[in-house]
Amino acid sequence: MSEPMKTVTLKVSGMTCGSCRAHVSQALSAVDGVTAVNVDLGTGEAAVTFDPSRSDSDALGDAVRTAGYGAEVASSDTQS
Repeated sequence: MSEPMKTVTLKVSGMTCGSCRAHVSQALSAVDGVTAVNVDLGTGEAAVTFDPSRSDSDALGDAVRTAGYGAEVASSDTQS
């Protein structure tokens, strides 16, 4: 039986435009196991759904930081 998918909301700092939103979205989508990404420029948050057997919230934050933005986990929940 596989592990349930997990959704993490990251607070992303440094996004100022649509291009920034696209860069963050691309960086998160490239992380192994990510199945969905929704980056909201207005709230400065990124909701990411991923397979926790293939990745974790640290890897997601690292991807955002590598893209040149700040990131911290705002919330996390497991989907059944």
